[in-house]
Amino acid sequence: MTSQNLHIGPDAAPDRYRLLRSIGRGGEAVLYLAEIELAGGSEPVVVKVLDSKTTITPEIFDRMSQKWNEQAELLRFVHRPGVVGVREHFEGPPIHRPGESGTLTGRALVLVMNHVDGLDLRDWRAERTLTTPTERREVMRTLDQLADVLDWLHSGKATPSGRQVIHGDLSPGNVMVDAHGQATLVDFGLSKLTADHQTAEVWFTPGYAAPEVFDGKRTPGTDRYAFGAIAYFLLSGESPPSSPEQLARAMRALPQFAVLDVEQRGRIAAIHAYDPGERPVSLTGWMKDVRHAVVSTTSSASQRATAPQDAVPGAVPPRPVAAPVVPPQPAGPPTTQPAQQPGQQPAQQPTEPTPAAHAPTYALHESPPPEPTGRKGEKEKKRTGLVLGSVAAVLVIAALAVIGVQLLQHDDDKGRQQTASDGKAAGAASDEATPEETATSSPSESGSQEATAEPTASGTKPAGVAPNIKAADLTVMTPVDSLGDFTVGAAKINTQQYGAAFIADLGCNGDAIAEFDLNREWKYLDFTAGIDDGSTHEKGRVSVSLDGQPAAFSELVELGKPITKRVDVNGALRLRLKVDAGCDMGKVVIAAPQLTR
Repeated sequence: MTSQNLHIGPDAAPDRYRLLRSIGRGGEAVLYLAEIELAGGSEPVVVKVLDSKTTITPEIFDRMSQKWNEQAELLRFVHRPGVVGVREHFEGPPIHRPGESGTLTGRALVLVMNHVDGLDLRDWRAERTLTTPTERREVMRTLDQLADVLDWLHSGKATPSGRQVIHGDLSPGNVMVDAHGQATLVDFGLSKLTADHQTAEVWFTPGYAAPEVFDGKRTPGTDRYAFGAIAYFLLSGESPPSSPEQLARAMRALPQFAVLDVEQRGRIAAIHAYDPGERPVSLTGWMKDVRHAVVSTTSSASQRATAPQDAVPGAVPPRPVAAPVVPPQPAGPPTTQPAQQPGQQPAQQPTEPTPAAHAPTYALHESPPPEPTGRKGEKEKKRTGLVLGSVAAVLVIAALAVIGVQLLQHDDDKGRQQTASDGKAAGAASDEATPEETATSSPSESGSQEATAEPTASGTKPAGVAPNIKAADLTVMTPVDSLGDFTVGAAKINTQQYGAAFIADLGCNGDAIAEFDLNREWKYLDFTAGIDDGSTHEKGRVSVSLDGQPAAFSELVELGKPITKRVDVNGALRLRLKVDAGCDMGKVVIAAPQLTR
């Protein structure tokens, strides 16, 4: 919805808020970016609307209304950075055009929250690679902020009566980060208050929902499970697996944690325990283990990465422990090679060498140079020894290099003589070869295995899927014919932002079909199918088939109810994506389609 002619408000002022556009769903309600006229100007707000048409019977709506008002009133007590502010809540006419509220039937429940200017956590993470210390510190700071505010909400300090406040649908789409780095929890509209609160409505964000959510139960442990999933997402950049066992296993396997001992990894992975009672009670305490692991792993990796850089170009290398073997010299006086002193160490500080370290360098002369007197002479002696030692090392390396090159040339010439049938030199034969002969030459003839094209079922490999690549984004692969009525771009499904997706907005037009060559090289296709949050219709059908066989996947998707699927494509030559057309079909999205070997 993008019309600016729709409004909502309480009975006394039904046109108070002008709805600008839909920005997602939260549970049973829809979120809108809206504005209110104040003091001659307009201010942005976020309006959450639950229409009576969403429910089944008037009795259910009455029950929802009572629960909604109680929760919204309690949320108005929550005042703290990191939690979105609630402006007001009311029951009033449904969404309408200006001045037409009296002509409509039905009622709507409305919660008005402050607008947070920033990026949701998914978009915020997409801008960071975690390759720099600054970005790693930003991630740790964001997690610390969320842990602190969630512990505060769960402690009962947020309300005068000491009630626990439970978010209930914590996910990256419900966390905003502003330009100052402040993380804020948003969309508390239907959060559950008090532990063990039961509800008949089941709504959740896949990957971030604890097992008890499927039974309609939300507790502080539910928020902690979701927080752990957010930590996994921020540290890995990947969406968390859907089951607690898979998520705990994936958490342990992260590079930051894989090097820890069993006890430490167990404490960190406990946040994804199936039983809420086995999850850590304090998120700030849990974050201490995480921070220690991330900082320790990062420091160790940094030391390993910078170790080879310690040898500064131009610096004098330390003398090896074993005496170098000097090749015979063509002319000049004979040289003597002293034996290595037992236990002698390489010189670590070239600018302050010890006299013993210089003894081997003098052996390059027939006799040691005269012993200079005075401090100046001592410095000259040290400098002379260092220079001569460097020269000796260079000569050794150069001699070995020359010998190696000669041996290689000898072997290469021998091979060329064996393969040249007309007695010509190998270089001449190469110049006379045709392009076809060059393309089909063996690795030994061309000198590089990369010059040999690997044949596939279709003759050549699709771009971007070399044998050493274990996973490929299907949106960047070349289709067999064309993308047809598909487009590739960003989309948002159930408030989740996806940067790469196939999008089909067909209306009453023909089906959208695209085919891709798999060449029997892939095992699985993973994707999320759903309806774009901005769609004017709420359903659509997605099908995936292989080699003309009956569809391996064909399901009806609905707005706010995405489906995450893995299709087995092992041994398939061709993959076909299809979205059915229909005048009542919405804007269908096949998000993050990824092939894995």
